[in-house]
Amino acid sequence: MRSATTASGGGPRWIGVRGGVNAILVVVAGLAIYPYLVMLFGGFKSSAELTTNPGGPPSQPTVANFSALFTGATGEVMWRSLLNSLVVTIPYTALTVLLCAMAGYAFAKYRFPGRSLIFGFLIASMLVPIEVNIPALYLLFSNVGWLDTYQVQIFPGTASVLSMFMARQYMRGIPDEVLDAARVDGAGHWTTFFRIALPMSAPILGAIAVLTFVYKWSDYLWPAVMVNDPHLQPIMVALPALSTNASGFIVRYEILLAGALVVTLPLLLLFGRLQKTLTSGTTFGAVRG
Repeated sequence: MRSATTASGGGPRWIGVRGGVNAILVVVAGLAIYPYLVMLFGGFKSSAELTTNPGGPPSQPTVANFSALFTGATGEVMWRSLLNSLVVTIPYTALTVLLCAMAGYAFAKYRFPGRSLIFGFLIASMLVPIEVNIPALYLLFSNVGWLDTYQVQIFPGTASVLSMFMARQYMRGIPDEVLDAARVDGAGHWTTFFRIALPMSAPILGAIAVLTFVYKWSDYLWPAVMVNDPHLQPIMVALPALSTNASGFIVRYEILLAGALVVTLPLLLLFGRLQKTLTSGTTFGAVRG
């Protein structure tokens, strides 16, 4: 017969351990949230208050920073770079979801020579940082005339190995009997993929779409290296220049924080709207064998 201490959940000692773990989680969450609070508070502060009160709430909130951000020459750059980010991020996300779904389906449901070797090589390639490949890729795209274009921002990287892995793990759970039944009814490979596999993989594809959109929207290094034309630069590259003077020294931190807040809001709204899809898809993919 279990003791009353065990039946109640472990007794005072277990309650103390659980309380300590919760306290650590609260501290970690606070450290993670604090930079966003600084950004939120700083966007509504004047330059003088930001100097004297960099981390606390604004004593005299103002929207002058946002007005300055979206009016005049600064506003023109802001609107154009936001549009560039949408022009790049939306097709990049769509291509990534489609290509990685196709690759994941092939690795999950087709048998072909070297399948495990190829997949293992792709997984191993994730160990190589993108920074190592940028010089060679810069020369490649320079030779084909893709520098300072939209296509150099859209097409490279759409074959994401991580997204392929997530799609493969999920699609391995699709019953083979369902696919075989579709083929018996006369469905070809493409019909089976688009009408059976894709709809059944909607949770993981939604998670891939959210993660890809956030990654591409936030990407700075790749467009900073490949795109020098200010008319084609996305918001992440253009934003730092909006807070500099003619000499190139950052002097308007309040404008920079306001711009960072504007850029971050779409990501927070997207995550809040699709949080259930993201968590369900990634959790399933993580536990599949």
